[in-house]
Amino acid sequence: MVKTAPPSSSLTSSPSLAEDHRLAFAGQITAAVGAALALLGPFSEVISGIGIAVLILGVILSAPAGNHPGPLMVDWWSVLAIGALAALIGFGLGFWLPAVGGIVLAAGSVAALAAVFFGAPVESE
Repeated sequence: MVKTAPPSSSLTSSPSLAEDHRLAFAGQITAAVGAALALLGPFSEVISGIGIAVLILGVILSAPAGNHPGPLMVDWWSVLAIGALAALIGFGLGFWLPAVGGIVLAAGSVAALAAVFFGAPVESE
């Protein structure tokens, strides 16, 4: 009779947790690229719109690891989501009030970039 070792119950050895961290890191990188593209709004509204879409996709991809603190920012995902929302509102507002919309879009994009910079790489608790 062969005895086998019981499966490890540690959360850190779980492959799904490691996959969540990789997906969250990819989402953070995607959000950073989107925020950088959104800041190019004065050059092209199309590029800015694509940047907002990529930023929102990055927020969605990084959501599974939102409760895990980063090395310098504990609540990084909330800042990322609020920054993406502000950038989206600023993009829409820019069609009616270009100066105000540009300021709101820039502030949201910078907040999203700060959340990615201070929240990546995602670490387990």
